[in-house]
Amino acid sequence: MSNPLDPKTTRELAVNRKDFVLFFCIGLFMVSLVLAAITAVKIQSFHFGPLVVLVPAGSVAFGLTYLETDVISEVWGRSFALMTVYAGLVMRFVMFILIGYALGGEDVFPFIGIADSWAPERDAAFESVLGASMRINLAGVVAFGLSALSGVFIFHHLKHREKGKNRLWLRNNISTTVSQVLDSIVFVTVAFGGTMPLAAVASIVLGQVLVKVSVAFLDTPVVYLLRNIATDRKLFDFRG
Repeated sequence: MSNPLDPKTTRELAVNRKDFVLFFCIGLFMVSLVLAAITAVKIQSFHFGPLVVLVPAGSVAFGLTYLETDVISEVWGRSFALMTVYAGLVMRFVMFILIGYALGGEDVFPFIGIADSWAPERDAAFESVLGASMRINLAGVVAFGLSALSGVFIFHHLKHREKGKNRLWLRNNISTTVSQVLDSIVFVTVAFGGTMPLAAVASIVLGQVLVKVSVAFLDTPVVYLLRNIATDRKLFDFRG
């Protein structure tokens, strides 16, 4: 049995923690990305005091993706963060193809049919949700690619410019806010443009920005916590 005080054991534990945080961030990133695409079909109303805005249900899940890329950027660097974003883009394309197969498999492949237990009304409900998510998923690919890549580059620009200063919170929130505004404008325009009144589209853009920025602000302590676990710092060390 290894001695817990042995320096080698201590190093191994630190590496295991760092590996766990990396896999956790990548896993949560992919889950949030997929759920954001599927649940964005549903439009909710958010109340910010007297202000009521329309928000796709996937906005909260999508807002979480920036938490993971910021942690990966901070601990592992820009290359790891970019690889995570590229992998996410590939997964969105895979998701797009698989949803398309699920919607029209029997129309494309002669050896696939609909089971007798799958009633027409169930098929209609299935297509109404996933069919709508096809356009939303395509919009998400475009918006996510532009915003996530810009977020990574802004984060590292600020990290280089503010080197040696206690400003992880600043680059976390600025990079996320700018990229979230870009994402909201592109995503809502492509996903919902022409399907609803202009006022509703504007409300969704505003709602997405407010919700995503709120998520970014609230997740800042979590960014520090994951950074600290990965780098073997004290859990509530908010320096750096």
